[in-house]
Amino acid sequence: MRLTTFLLLLITNILITLLVQPLHASDQKIFKVAILDRFYPRLDGFGSDEDRSHHSWLYGMVDIDNDEVKEPFYHGDIVRMIAAHPRITFITYPIQDGRAPMSEIRRNLQKIYARLQVQPLDALVLSWESSTLTSSFNEPLRRANVEEYKKVIYAMGRKDPVWADTYEIIRWLEKIVDQGVAVYTISGNGGRGMVNTFSFAEGVVTVGASEYGLRHYIADNPFVDVHAQAAYELRRVDDAEGNTLGYDINGDHCVDISRKHLSSAASGQREAKKQWPEKYWRLLVGSSFAAPAALRSALFSDLEINDCAQR
Repeated sequence: MRLTTFLLLLITNILITLLVQPLHASDQKIFKVAILDRFYPRLDGFGSDEDRSHHSWLYGMVDIDNDEVKEPFYHGDIVRMIAAHPRITFITYPIQDGRAPMSEIRRNLQKIYARLQVQPLDALVLSWESSTLTSSFNEPLRRANVEEYKKVIYAMGRKDPVWADTYEIIRWLEKIVDQGVAVYTISGNGGRGMVNTFSFAEGVVTVGASEYGLRHYIADNPFVDVHAQAAYELRRVDDAEGNTLGYDINGDHCVDISRKHLSSAASGQREAKKQWPEKYWRLLVGSSFAAPAALRSALFSDLEINDCAQR
């Protein structure tokens, strides 16, 4: 009788464990993150293979297999890869061709703000900049003087539409922050003596490079809130049999760029692998890539994901 009772209790505990575990997993918050950037493919498609090739050479970020055909990944695609996490859902807002980028950013921010009631966001990544010399303002730069700096941008905008859009972007970023959205932007890649004026938006998190050696290239000033990894090396990921699975961008040994997305993937594994280097020769460097890293770290600072199957 005691044995029967023990077995019943054991079975009951097993069933409870099996039922409760999925509930815990489903209870984990899924974060909605918007990325405002340029993505592949462009919204209106490509008119021909030549058009596709030309566009890819203009905006593509990598030619991993060195076959003079860039892989189908633009700036925003790389930003998304670095921020990627099983508990993040991305909503992309593309910068379209044939339009001024600042105007496109302003238009997309208006759209994001208008949709917040029906499409709430946890965060927004804007890995773009509208930078100018720090000497455009009273130096040295001080956070306490930020409202004066905004007035300078407004005055610049009365003569130049780019700065008029920049001023509006700053105000729209502030409105989005006021709705509880965590907004991440970049310090800019102008090096010393430059400031990304988007960082003047109150409440926006501005991200610079954690690598000291990049301070000559990536701006660092009083408006930089945090620093994160800004240089990334793509490394090949092979399975146990030596077959290439793709490339890892952020060092977690998971595939971020699948083999099937490489332009030489149609070749046989043995032949193509000669073109697939162990590591891509060029580092991806920029504060554009530090911002998504900082966002991911902030959301999941106490959580390490090693299960590539979840990606």
